[in-house]
Amino acid sequence: MDLGQIVPANKFDMDAADRAVALGWPGVEPVVAELLAWIQDFNWPVAHTLAPLLRSIGEPLAPYLIPILEGDDYVWKYWVIHLLLTEAPPGLLRHFTPLLERIADHPTEQERIEELDDVAATALGRMD
Repeated sequence: MDLGQIVPANKFDMDAADRAVALGWPGVEPVVAELLAWIQDFNWPVAHTLAPLLRSIGEPLAPYLIPILEGDDYVWKYWVIHLLLTEAPPGLLRHFTPLLERIADHPTEQERIEELDDVAATALGRMD
């Protein structure tokens, strides 16, 4: 399969999202960073299909999340934490525990505005 066929062309490209889900891990590994871009906004229909796939990857997803969580797109960070880390297996969560603790306990002003402190605390199991 052409890997370009599993990366959505737009936020409504459910066929590509469905093909990505059908292929699964490790088949989507070469384009996983591109798939992560489609959960920047959970209002996008493809995000609802791709999030469970991405969440199911577990610990191998960690290297792909680092640039997002170290970046300055706070909305994308929110969705990554909310969609992928709040129910992450311990192996994946362990990679990001220090960062999540820092955000939960000492958020920057922008992190507070985007409610990253709340979602980080939830991911750490501190809140329901």
